[in-house]
Amino acid sequence: MLIRLTPAEALGLAAIGGTGLPAAITSVAADGDTVRVTADLRRIDNLPGPLKLAARLAPVVRADLRVLGFAGGRATLGVEVNAAGLPVGKLLGLLAGPIEARLAAQGLPREAIDVRPDASVVVDVEALTAARLPGLDVTDLRVEAGEVVVRASVG
Repeated sequence: MLIRLTPAEALGLAAIGGTGLPAAITSVAADGDTVRVTADLRRIDNLPGPLKLAARLAPVVRADLRVLGFAGGRATLGVEVNAAGLPVGKLLGLLAGPIEARLAAQGLPREAIDVRPDASVVVDVEALTAARLPGLDVTDLRVEAGEVVVRASVG
């Protein structure tokens, strides 16, 4: 099957399934092959020390995410992060802990998200769908023309 959704539609489905956005995320939109996310770091509890400092200096963070590839049930995302117009990709690794805690709080596998030092993030789509949508086999994931495009089968 082929599923094409705008980010707003995808987030609506996630909310129905009980997986809403963290309070820190203030907007999500897509443009071409890029998903643009805006977050307010002041809305995150228990930030690591360096991120607390960053949140005081530039609380609003913008990230552009692109799907670089999909293989073996995992999507590799390229992430460009900036705060106040300055690139802050090196701080991305500090978000790994809060992301893992959020996943665990929602009953999802902590290890489903791997934040890498090269400003990429590997998302184990297979593990995430197995937890919420058993039987769904995602074979491709991409963003194109402002939509999230998923190829999957049910088995």
